[in-house]
Amino acid sequence: MPSTEGRAPDPRPARTRAAIFAAARDLSATDGEVTVNALARRAGVSRAAFYSHFSGLDDLMGAILRTMFDLQYARAVEMAADGRTTQEMVQSSVATMVAYVERHHAFLRGALDWKSSHSTYLILVTTLSGLHVNALKRVADQMPPQLPMEQTARYFAGGTLDVLIQWLVETGGDAHAGKELADSGLTEVILRLLPSWYTGLQPEDPIPADLVVGDLFADTLTRDD
Repeated sequence: MPSTEGRAPDPRPARTRAAIFAAARDLSATDGEVTVNALARRAGVSRAAFYSHFSGLDDLMGAILRTMFDLQYARAVEMAADGRTTQEMVQSSVATMVAYVERHHAFLRGALDWKSSHSTYLILVTTLSGLHVNALKRVADQMPPQLPMEQTARYFAGGTLDVLIQWLVETGGDAHAGKELADSGLTEVILRLLPSWYTGLQPEDPIPADLVVGDLFADTLTRDD
């Protein structure tokens, strides 16, 4: 039997995942109905191939949105290595999420109409709240002692997501009409809504202008994870 030692990995699974991601992006951005059948046809793969990678639309959406959280985590690691404070990492994490949502507005707005279950949203809240728990542990000495950490993290996560989703809904018409979206101001809104002991920002403090590295988002919806 021929040895497989040293053989290059099969590139086909990565190409299939990338094709499915691209199909999801294209169908959502063009108001196409997003179903497993439609995705498979658009990606040029079989239903069996789709299900070999994802258990359904919820799983696919989770895989796509993980790229956003991966970016937040990677940016936090870079900032920690540079000796930045936890509050600065919180500021950058919010700005990174907002920039991701703005860049992928068409896709994310279309994804709101997917026939997926509420579990996708709950998974999103849970994942984001996990990031908040990690940050809250680092500023525990500044956190009001009466606040339960897990519930506080979920409150921050759910509130942030609600602000972002509402913006996607409100701007959907303009985006569909081809109008250029104005600066959302969402980074400042969310950072002002979060408590100053968490963000390090007082009401009179300006929002730092260099919170996000510009090339973080290249090909985030088409790469294989």
